[in-house]
Amino acid sequence: EEVQHDIEHIYMLLTMLYDTRSIQLVKENIESGTAEGVTYAIELLDVFLSEQLKQRVIPILDDIANAERIYQLHEFYPRVKLDDKLVLKFLINRDFAQSNRWTKACVLHQIGMLKIADFKLDLIAQLFNPDELIREVAAWALAQHGRELYEENARRLGDHAKKELDAVVVHQRKTSKFEIARFYQELPSFANVQGITLSYLSDISEEVRMKIGESIVLDEKQNNHFYVVTSGTVGYYHRGVRISQFGRPQFVGEMLGASGTVSANVITAEGDAVLLRFNKDQFYELLSDNIQLADKVLQFI
Repeated sequence: EEVQHDIEHIYMLLTMLYDTRSIQLVKENIESGTAEGVTYAIELLDVFLSEQLKQRVIPILDDIANAERIYQLHEFYPRVKLDDKLVLKFLINRDFAQSNRWTKACVLHQIGMLKIADFKLDLIAQLFNPDELIREVAAWALAQHGRELYEENARRLGDHAKKELDAVVVHQRKTSKFEIARFYQELPSFANVQGITLSYLSDISEEVRMKIGESIVLDEKQNNHFYVVTSGTVGYYHRGVRISQFGRPQFVGEMLGASGTVSANVITAEGDAVLLRFNKDQFYELLSDNIQLADKVLQFI
């Protein structure tokens, strides 16, 4: 995902240097995936790119094996050969400008899954990362090496921060932002949306745990949130009449109530249920910054 994001960024930078329509034509032909399309796109790049850029850009966009791509770029971007463990270490210690938060979170999760002992110090360092997503995954990965190791280092964060991490790692009363983003990836409405985008949605998401019989009013004048059911079921009632049922992983939007009515639209837990809610205004702001996500939401509607 991050490589694809970087390639999109390269196209954007090229449109600042060359004719936008020409770059769009190159992009469309490369993304066609056909040998003829890719060959035509490379020929176009060969015509209008400067000699210096040709040697750097064409190997990245051309449909060639990674080994050949690395060989062609080695003169300009030499790299040391890394084994699997060193690749993980390199990724989590890269600057944020070079590697996005979702990639780092996935690497930290992989380290926790594999219980790689060599990375204990790296995990401890990431406990102090100001990004809550990274901090939570690092804490979980550290706990995979032993509760004592986690407790010893989490105490250094202070009581409030440790309490927040304990809710995720120790008591499991709260779902981590990483797992929330993973859950959103399962939703058909967010299919193919990049993890980095869904990680921002997880930032504004809050868990709501409902006991049987508890209710939430959905009328737009009383409610400023959207909901997604993650477990259990809730019944939807309109003016006291049961209309339908929502279960995992269904989306629950705002409901319009007639003027003069109060609490006309309500969802009620039909057992223990867990929902994710996110503020509508923050969600719209996220859509305005992410065209791909906005397109998916429009398709869903």
